[in-house]
Parts: sequence; structure tokens; C-alpha cells
Amino acid sequence: MTIQPSSMGEQVAFKKGDTIYAQGDDSTGVYMILEGQIDIWRYEGEHSHHIAALGSGDLLGEVSVIEKKKHSVTARASRDTTALFITAEAFRKSFADPLVRHVVHTLANRLRSSYAVQDAIAAKTDQPAHYKSQHPIIEGESRLVADKLLTFVEVKDFPFSVGNIASKSDHAVVTPAGMKVPLNNTPELSDSHFEVIKRDGSIWVRDLGSQHGTMVNGQKLGKYTMNATAKLKTGRNHVAAGGPESPVKFLITVPPGAGDA
Repeated sequence: MTIQPSSMGEQVAFKKGDTIYAQGDDSTGVYMILEGQIDIWRYEGEHSHHIAALGSGDLLGEVSVIEKKKHSVTARASRDTTALFITAEAFRKSFADPLVRHVVHTLANRLRSSYAVQDAIAAKTDQPAHYKSQHPIIEGESRLVADKLLTFVEVKDFPFSVGNIASKSDHAVVTPAGMKVPLNNTPELSDSHFEVIKRDGSIWVRDLGSQHGTMVNGQKLGKYTMNATAKLKTGRNHVAAGGPESPVKFLITVPPGAGDA
């Protein structure tokens, strides 16, 4: 999708790793991503929660501007990114109609309330608020994967394999034995990349001899290493096909006792 910059704002650029704004900062404006990716994080003490991965066409910072409050999350560029920055004043002026302002404020309040619910549940279970399951859950952590999965995948049968497939389809093919994600021209994900297995009362990820290896919570598996498996912890686990800069990232959530089920 090609987005034309608007006369309302100015184009700004961020390098990978740059913080656009931090949780608790004053809100000065709204950003619309033109190209790249920005990850949204919420911090609670020493714990961090990945909220979303935003890409071309997405807005960020609008809730804080609408409500005239400080930012409740941190936005950080996960790739080199260009965005359109619209000042808070210019953004608010675009809502000249009182009815439009009322609708926007209502939606903003609902969104902020949903963040609070997610935090309350995550604080007790380290499991996202939008589902509860006795089985491991796989979802897309990066936007590239999330767009293909659309929703989370519940793993009930083991082993459960994950790989690439050459297809014109926009959606992943999911069966009880595994899923194939149509990521054409994305070499980081091999045809048979990794699998989720159950062993010794725990849930593990095993690299299947993939071309670029697998990374689980920062631990490298497969390619150029002696290890092929990694034990998943209870709660959220970050799994990348390839290295830390790979655009193919999954989030695997393991509920308590999943290895015994």
C-alpha cells in the first residue's frame, strides 16, 4: 500500500532501535507510519508486555492526544521507519464536528480500558487477555506473521510443525499436525522450520534443520549450534525463524501444566 504524505504534517525518519516516545512522556502529536515497523510495549516494573507491531498505514499516539494524557505505552522502531508526524493541535482540529469528537473519545476510552484489562490478567497469569486455554498458543508477534495467521492457533496435538509454503493465499494453512505460513520471498522461514513438542512434562521447540536456524527467547538453535531444542517457560515465549533481526516472529504462550495435559 502506498501512502501519500499529507499537508497536515511533516515526514520524519527513525533508525532501527529509536524510541519514538516512552511510557509516561507527554503527548505532542500523532504518527502515521509510511514505511517500516514500530513495536508497542507496556512496562510494569521489571516486566514488559509486547502490545502490537504496527506497519504502513497504522496510527500511533492518537489515544494520548485525544484524551490529552501522557503516553501509556512505549513506541520503538524495530526497523528503519518513516512516518508522518501530525501535531496534537492539528490532529484535534480535524475533529471539528462535536459528534465526531464524541465518537472518537468513546473509542479512545474503550481502547485504554482494554489495556487495563490486559494488564490485570497478564499480571496474574502472564497470558494475554483475549484468550484462555489449557494448551500452548501460537500467534504472530511480528506484523508479517500476524497478518497471515489473523488469530491465534491452539496446539492440541504433538509434534506440531511450523513452516513456509509457496502459495498465493493470504492466510496460513492450519491442521492438527501443524501450520504452513505463506511467506513468499521470505527465506528466513524454511519449508519445515521448527516444531513444538512435549517432553518430560514440559513444552519444547525443536529446530528441524532449518536453513537459518531458530531463536527461542534469545537462545539460538540449529544453524551453526550444537543445540536443536529449547524448553519453553510458562507464559510468553519469543520464537524467531532466523536471527534476532528476522521479520518472522512468533509468540508461543504456554499455560501452567500444559506439558502434563
